[in-house]
Amino acid sequence: MRIGVNCFNLQANMGGLRQYFLRLFRELLEQDVLHTYVFFHGKHNIPELEPLGTDRWRDSAVLIDSQEDILPRLAEVDLYFCPFGVLWPRPVPVPSVVTLVDIQEVFFPQFFTEQDLWNRAYHYQGSTRSATEVITISQYSKKTIVEHHRVSADKVRVVYLAADDYFYGYDSEEVSLDLPPRYIFYPANRWLHKNHDNLLKALVILRDDFHVRIDCVLTGFDYDAGYPLKAKAQEYGLSEQIRVIGYVGKKEIKQIYRQAVMLCFPSLFEGFGMPLVEAMAIGCPVVCSNTTSIPEIVGDAALFFDPHNPRDIAEKIRALWDNPSLRAMLVEAGRKQADKYSVKKLAAGHLEAFNRAENSFSMSRYRLNRFILEPMHRINMRRKRYFLQVAGR
Repeated sequence: MRIGVNCFNLQANMGGLRQYFLRLFRELLEQDVLHTYVFFHGKHNIPELEPLGTDRWRDSAVLIDSQEDILPRLAEVDLYFCPFGVLWPRPVPVPSVVTLVDIQEVFFPQFFTEQDLWNRAYHYQGSTRSATEVITISQYSKKTIVEHHRVSADKVRVVYLAADDYFYGYDSEEVSLDLPPRYIFYPANRWLHKNHDNLLKALVILRDDFHVRIDCVLTGFDYDAGYPLKAKAQEYGLSEQIRVIGYVGKKEIKQIYRQAVMLCFPSLFEGFGMPLVEAMAIGCPVVCSNTTSIPEIVGDAALFFDPHNPRDIAEKIRALWDNPSLRAMLVEAGRKQADKYSVKKLAAGHLEAFNRAENSFSMSRYRLNRFILEPMHRINMRRKRYFLQVAGR
């Protein structure tokens, strides 16, 4: 089977989606000899495709100027795969699979602009309804997609993500990093749902109420509309306790995990939560939110808190900070839990979804999507945009 892959939206600052794409296709390009992968990409994607570590992606690659250029090339493939949440162009006259990791905008619309909300409603809902099969990354995400997009549960398949194999090894190459002697670690871009503010407030409570000074190391990208981490740390009097490293490679990340007293993960919303698996695989104890998919991913290998409650966060950090026996227990449980998530299972789940899509594709369903459902969806969304514009005046 020739599988067309839309790579046009692949970019460096995608966070977990970028890692998902690279881990999946490193495995497929290395192990899957039965299928040919046709990568539709622009010139801007080439630096992000190079880390695949093989030239096999170039064998049938198609250089495009826009995603619309893909449509006339679909006659050359047997299946079309969009890994970044949006099936585009759509609908397509071949079996199609789209990966949608979550629908956070339904639960936290305040974290998005009106334009973002419109785009997600237009593209995400249109994609899950139009695609032959939908891949998502947790049972929590499947449940919410089925409920809010009103699609059949039979067409939504859960395929868990996987940490890089590098994180499962005990040995690692030492790198030079300026780290505090003891610290908690939070790897997250400064998106608002990552809840950095309540983590900082918890550190203030630990310092002022419990008289425990705890350093925190953070990685990830800053965003113009994101959380102003450094400014807030200064406002809360935490500048000396916060070490912001920025974006680092996996060697550095592994060393930070290994030397950390714990991973503290206060995110308000996760479709999966890759740092949780990385920490468990390495042997870093986890204290984390009790919301969305997070309990599903960590099982009994974490200490949970309410992410909306800084005092609860502080108390759980304190409970683990000076309790080596509890940390050891969580490390043991975490290594077992991390074994559930492997790159081989990630690849196998996608291949199964591709085969299901090939077998279940219906040309009559495509015509229904093309001539009735998708035009109706576009009309409804344009109408919604018009009323938003009127209300904005």
